[in-house]
Amino acid sequence: MVAVIVVVAIIFGLGSVMLGKVFSSYAFKQDVTDADWQAKVALERMARELRAVRSATAADLAISASAIRFVDTDGNNVCFYLNGTTLTRAEDGPAAAACGVTNPQPLADHISSLNLTYWQSDGTSASGATNVYYITATLTVVEGNAYNATFRTNVRPRNF
Repeated sequence: MVAVIVVVAIIFGLGSVMLGKVFSSYAFKQDVTDADWQAKVALERMARELRAVRSATAADLAISASAIRFVDTDGNNVCFYLNGTTLTRAEDGPAAAACGVTNPQPLADHISSLNLTYWQSDGTSASGATNVYYITATLTVVEGNAYNATFRTNVRPRNF
């Protein structure tokens, strides 16, 4: 009887360890899926709003490698920037001193980097706002130590 109890305890012990790994793997996959979904939706929103930049002038567009501030065709100020590990949208335009002052809204978590690259019409790198023809936005998503993904989109604003 004691031998049966010991064998059953060993079987239940191994089964509980296996079940624990299955549940933790499922939870990790859910976290990865959520982080990917947030990043894709945020990148699509960013691309949609970048298409509506009013003009490639210093008054309507302020560029940097990690943030972009612009005025859209409706006259709204928009700024996209990385705040820690959160991609954030704020209502700070080119005239503002910095992003994130006016009404910041988080768009996606678990973003380790935001890189913005600006290009001229001939495909060379643009140095100033007046030379920008299209924009490449790249997001890197990190979940734990085991997952790292990069999402990229190219946007050509309609009014350039």
